[in-house]
This record gives sequence, C-alpha cells and structure tokens, in this order.
Amino acid sequence: MQVAFPYPVKVQSSTPKLSGMRFSPFTNIDGESFATPTLNGHWKLDLDIAAIGMQGHLALSSFVTQMEAAGATCVVPVCTQWRPNDASGRMLAPNGSAPEWTFDHVGFANDPFDGFTLRAAASHRDSYIDVDKPVLSQLWPGHYITLGDQLHQVGNVSAIDESDTAIRVSLMPNIRGHHDAGAVVVVDQLRLKCRMETGDQVGGFRGPSPVRFGSVSLVEAF
Repeated sequence: MQVAFPYPVKVQSSTPKLSGMRFSPFTNIDGESFATPTLNGHWKLDLDIAAIGMQGHLALSSFVTQMEAAGATCVVPVCTQWRPNDASGRMLAPNGSAPEWTFDHVGFANDPFDGFTLRAAASHRDSYIDVDKPVLSQLWPGHYITLGDQLHQVGNVSAIDESDTAIRVSLMPNIRGHHDAGAVVVVDQLRLKCRMETGDQVGGFRGPSPVRFGSVSLVEAF
C-alpha cells in the first residue's frame, strides 16, 4: 500500500543514516580488525515533525496509523540545510510543502530543479554517474541527490575533460535500477521511499497550544 505523506505536517529536521554497507567487524587472534563489505546499503531516516491545528493533527494521526499496515510505503521528503546553486548562482530553495490553497494540499510546493541531468545512462550497481550541470552551480561531497525515489550522498566530484558543465559524481550507496541519459538528477526536492519502523501517534489533549511535536523513524523500502 502506497501512503501519501501528510504535507500539512511540517518537517522540522530529517537525519538520514546509511546502514548495511558491511558486516559487523571482527578481530582475529592477531588483533587485526576485519569487516566484510556488502552491496546491501540502505538508508534509515529519522524525522522530527510538527503538526499544527486540526488538519495537521488529523493528517499525522492518519499517516502513522496507515504506515503500520504490512507493506505500507511512503515517499517522504528529505530536508537538507545546504543545497547546490541554481542556474543564476543562488542557492536552491529547500523542499517545501504544497500551500494550503492548492486543491488537495499534497506534494511539494515546486517542481524539482532540472539543471542537473544524467550525461550518460546509469546502470544498476554503478558507483558513479556522469552529470551535466549549470556553469554557476556545483555538487560538493556531502550533498544529497535523488534518482527516482532513491537517495544518494555525494562522495567525490571531478570535472570531465576540464569542462565547466560536465562532472563525474561518486555516490553512496550504489545506483539501483537503470536511469536513462537526460534524466533529471534531483538536488533540491529530495525524497526517499520508506517503510515506517516507529512513529509517535497524536493523542487528544486539553490546552491552548495548537502545535504537537513528534518523531517518525523510517527505513528505506525497495
């Protein structure tokens, strides 16, 4: 079951953590440490959220209940403080929720910036991608990107043939699936398809404050 993220709910912070890249390290009889690498890397995501007023409280409560179902998944927003520049050299805006006056109040406020695109097709298990970018923008190690509904973090960036607009980007975890040349590499409206591990339910209360705070822990879904 695919669950829509409750965009009346405001994401205060999101903390992605990459897990499953290696089996637990062990120490041999000589005192040497070893860890066996794997290709099973996946994200765990902790969201701190605020629900404001009746619509926010009801939306969050419904979301947590629906995500308890077996096989329930959701494409959730991933917030970051630092984003690449746009084509004019200004930092891109963060991913915001759709405004209240839109028809269904679901989704992002803006379409993803389309200035970063795949220069060549990316295949399953690739560890890097070749990207065309604006002259006045750049990806740096530590930035996040989204391909499809999968999140990746930039590990290293190098220019291709000393070009101002072509770069090779090393990513973790490796690419999943196939992505055609020309596909948009999302750098601002980041998202990740997840299952919920735990979530704070909104209970009834008496008091003047219309704001309730909670947290949701999620794990990447495939």
